Amino acid sequence: MTDTVASAKPSVPWRQRTVLFMMASVTFLFLSFLLVSAYAWFHTDAAVRVAHVGELRSLLASPEPAKPGPDLAGRVVYVRGTATAGKPITDSSTGVTFENSLIIQRIVERYRGGRKAGWSPEETQFMPSSGARLDGWALTDPLLAATPSALEPLRPSEDYRLPAGMVLSVSDPHGAYQPSGSARDFDPVSHPTANDRRLMYRTLREGALSVIAVADRSGRGLVPLRIDGDDVALVANGSVDAATMVEDVLKNANAARAETMLLALAAGWVLFLIPAFWAPVRRWTALIIVPLGGILVTLAAASVAAVPGGVAGSFLAGQAVALGYVLLIGLAARGRGTLA
Repeated sequence: MTDTVASAKPSVPWRQRTVLFMMASVTFLFLSFLLVSAYAWFHTDAAVRVAHVGELRSLLASPEPAKPGPDLAGRVVYVRGTATAGKPITDSSTGVTFENSLIIQRIVERYRGGRKAGWSPEETQFMPSSGARLDGWALTDPLLAATPSALEPLRPSEDYRLPAGMVLSVSDPHGAYQPSGSARDFDPVSHPTANDRRLMYRTLREGALSVIAVADRSGRGLVPLRIDGDDVALVANGSVDAATMVEDVLKNANAARAETMLLALAAGWVLFLIPAFWAPVRRWTALIIVPLGGILVTLAAASVAAVPGGVAGSFLAGQAVALGYVLLIGLAARGRGTLA
């Protein structure tokens, strides 16, 4: 009785074994494509966030609140105080006006029917308040639009006037709906129909605010730091010191990275079992060590490539390792005579 997964003298004809291995390999590569794609997408976002915030912190001129001045032009500064809005913000498409808001984000989604039914993004727009200021600093439009995570959702009919032709939902307090046809007689969330539209607003209100950003050329305005094509800045509601702002962002981003890796590791171990059945090694090694090592190296490669290569680089690195994994098992099995 042998203790290997792929016996040197199997009872199944070698042609059939080869066909089965090829079928298993194709299935594995397809599923690994999905797994590595999802991992690259979610992990890269958090990894890039960590790298960018780390660079922003390294360039911070001082952890003490800065005052406007030409000597700070082009430097990363920390500012805190009371933010005040300038002119009221009016959404020209709906006629809704927002008072006491530094910026408004409008999100429009459309419901699509068919086999892929669901809400799909149709439009996202940022509407900053002209003349917004923080402790003598001008809060520029690029800065306010660079930190959507600081915005909070608004409630139609409570925080703003419900636009004409739209209705409320009993199950969604933050959306204003524009149903089509007979859907007006039902809750638009529980009975959506094709071409229904959903409108949501998010805002950053006046009040205590803390910011880490770059002083513009005049030394009197705040703009985001440009890193690898991304606008980077930190904004927190309330009076928050610079170190806490950075630590909170890094903590959340690292937690997202760890969660993504654990989920991918669990799913990947099961997935990498598929070709491991042909590995010419002891059974416990083939069912535990081989797939675990394969998914670990795959995720490590995708993680290393995430920051310099983005989502595409992370995916290509991870998928290349997955391809090498199945090829290595195939070559090893053939060398031992398992696959002729």
